[in-house]
Amino acid sequence: MRFQSSDGKLFHIRRKYLEHTTGAFPGPEFDTHGEVTHLTESAAVLELLFRFAYPAKQPELDGMGFAVVSTLAEAAEKYEVYSAMNVCRMRLR
Repeated sequence: MRFQSSDGKLFHIRRKYLEHTTGAFPGPEFDTHGEVTHLTESAAVLELLFRFAYPAKQPELDGMGFAVVSTLAEAAEKYEVYSAMNVCRMRLR
């Protein structure tokens, strides 16, 4: 699947990872015909968010400012990226 951030960066994300780690992106039963989905978040936020969707070490949020983590938390809630939701919740306490 292809996504474009609000500041123009293009992301190519494997659908199978989104299908298993999120609740808001369409599954394989929906053909997007290779179209680009435009998202309202910046490239920096989407870079972090999509890293939570891949089967790899999750990004460290320690040392990141409140504004970054809270924006990531909003995106995680919006797109139902469950692992990011939990990490952000713990970091914002």
